Amino acid sequence: MSHDSLHPDADKAWYRHPFLWLAILLPATAVVAGLITLYIAIVNADDPVVDEWYKEGKAINRSAEQEQLATRLGIGLELSQVGAGVQARLLAATAIPMPPSIRVALRHPTIADRDVIIELVNQDGSHYRGDGILPDDGRRNVTVTAEGDHWRLYQTVFTDSGMLRLGAIPAS
Repeated sequence: MSHDSLHPDADKAWYRHPFLWLAILLPATAVVAGLITLYIAIVNADDPVVDEWYKEGKAINRSAEQEQLATRLGIGLELSQVGAGVQARLLAATAIPMPPSIRVALRHPTIADRDVIIELVNQDGSHYRGDGILPDDGRRNVTVTAEGDHWRLYQTVFTDSGMLRLGAIPAS
């Protein structure tokens, strides 16, 4: 009996052995899964953390002071959608000079592409108007700043109606 007759598969080519393909398939599957995971991570990447955290912290303190000033002055804002534009009425419990323009930033909590920033220009007295559309798809963090950054309103609202009320709005 010859030594070759003990292994009946000895004369097969290397690619005809099924266990070899199983040994190749397992690591190949891991490589493909890793590439898919890398693709998903790149496409759905989070926003990077702010590198200048100290400056951001100082800005937060300044923002808190601006919000406290707005509270002391009793500043409130009513926003409403009028056609293709936004109309606003700025109210204050104390006599303040009305700024020539105000900026309204409606930020989505998680998706930056859904942020809306509207510049409103003073029409007469406390009435403002600007181009833009108020979003109507849920919760937004709204920041209102006047030209000159003296005061600031910040509030979380739900934008499911065509009207928003921010700050101290007196009952009418």
